[in-house]
Amino acid sequence: MRRFLCLTATFLSLLTALLVFPAETEAWNTSEEVRRLNKEVPSIEGFSGATSVVWLKNDNFRMLNDGTMEDTLYYVVLTGESIPDQLKEMKIPIPARGSVDILEAAWYNPMTSLKEGGLSLSEEMLDGGALIKKIKTPDEAVGRVVVLIVRTKYEKRYGVDETIDMSGPLPIWEQNVTVELPEGRELYWHVRDIKDPAVTKSSGQQKYKWTVMNQAKWDGEGFVVYKRPSLSFSSKKGIDQSLSGMNDFAHTFPSISIPQSISHRDKTKMGLKLMEWIAQPSKQLSGYPRNWVRSPENIPQEGPWTPWEQTFILNKWLKSIGWETKIWWQASMELDKESPGSASLWTAPVLELSPNGSKTEFYQAGQASAYGVTAPSIAGAFLYRLKDGNYEKKTLSSGSPTDHKLEFLWKLDLNEIGSAEGTLMISVSGGWTQLMSDGYLPLQSGLSDFLRKRVNFAIPGMILEPLSVEPTKTGYKLEFNVKCMPGIVLGDDLLLRLPGGVPSRVGEMIGKENSYTLRFPFVIDQKIRMNMPSGYKMIQSPPVKKLGE
Repeated sequence: MRRFLCLTATFLSLLTALLVFPAETEAWNTSEEVRRLNKEVPSIEGFSGATSVVWLKNDNFRMLNDGTMEDTLYYVVLTGESIPDQLKEMKIPIPARGSVDILEAAWYNPMTSLKEGGLSLSEEMLDGGALIKKIKTPDEAVGRVVVLIVRTKYEKRYGVDETIDMSGPLPIWEQNVTVELPEGRELYWHVRDIKDPAVTKSSGQQKYKWTVMNQAKWDGEGFVVYKRPSLSFSSKKGIDQSLSGMNDFAHTFPSISIPQSISHRDKTKMGLKLMEWIAQPSKQLSGYPRNWVRSPENIPQEGPWTPWEQTFILNKWLKSIGWETKIWWQASMELDKESPGSASLWTAPVLELSPNGSKTEFYQAGQASAYGVTAPSIAGAFLYRLKDGNYEKKTLSSGSPTDHKLEFLWKLDLNEIGSAEGTLMISVSGGWTQLMSDGYLPLQSGLSDFLRKRVNFAIPGMILEPLSVEPTKTGYKLEFNVKCMPGIVLGDDLLLRLPGGVPSRVGEMIGKENSYTLRFPFVIDQKIRMNMPSGYKMIQSPPVKKLGE
């Protein structure tokens, strides 16, 4: 059951959220809530940079008499001029031992508070065996209030256990998380940037309620460390219990046979071949959350596998050929013995490896960088493992600026009318692979759109034609054919603009704060080699400015 706990937390946070009836305890009337919120919530224009606003996000947990954990969620969103990506298509995984009920999926008129239409609902099986509920929001809901009410039950949980991100890609006006337990049952929690709960008791039940108002949107992990507001709670106390359970989970993972095509007398070289083999795109299961682990009967011998599954498989393979291996668990926050014993605290398993008992390296299966180069997703991260019954903690170094380098190399031929053709080579290493492609090797199909979403180019209308995607030891290289118009004809002269590119995430460092903490030190290197047309010479060199000037 634990494996699907992690899955659900991640999937619902990607969906932005989902919300539902407090059912037996309070009557919920959608029209009345829409009317109330329409009066209370400022207009979309009042939320900086927002195109839609979450009016209300409630998340209610309780433990039922048979040990089932019930998660009831309400999600009320005012859409702007377009349907936000988070609402266009939502996928809700159905627990292996549990159920998902869509209690309401509709859109309402914000002025009249009346229901005007329903969302499209379906159920399907993903490649890899996961059963999901799918919800689609039609274009007709533009400018309307989308209401989702979803209830998920997890059988035989015998307690409550969850980690919730308290901010998302849309601003949230009102957010409530409630946890209801029989009186006398303990609840342990860890919060970041939110207040402790209000606690009430009634009819033998004890309720904990966290409330957050006017929460700004979360732009994701970038250059600058903005710690995401979050809440983690559990009926169990201490990460020792949680680590013990996660270790049992990893060790009982099904054994997968080593590919027959891979063999070598040298165990070091064989281990490296196994890492390379399992990192192939064909062995990576797409469309799933990173921390999804399927039930044993749904895990194929030949792949593809999710990132967690790949790490567990690689751990067993390397151990079987004589490598020394340890499994650490990465956390999104610093933990201690007083932290809740929630399994949802862990964001990824990380391997500490040594082929011969000497120097060890940290590695995640499928990482873009080679063995011996720390994956950017774990650089600077908090890692924990169980040792002799007690937890051990380690923080990995973020490295030096040269470990995190983004290089642009332009090779262009300029003609007399100001147009230029040539190639652009982009080398991505270290933390840049995480920012650009979530640590994975991007696919060549759709590579032009991929780049335009992540890099702001100085010259508009540039044509980029993908040529290749090649892995390197520390990341990867992207190559494009380029056509652009950098020159402006002025009589017999040409005024030349440089065709540079600046990553969009650089904006996080400009004009927002006087001081901030960088996720990692970095280098941006840009070289432009341009052949001038015959008969032209450079009169004045271009000025160079620092970021933010």
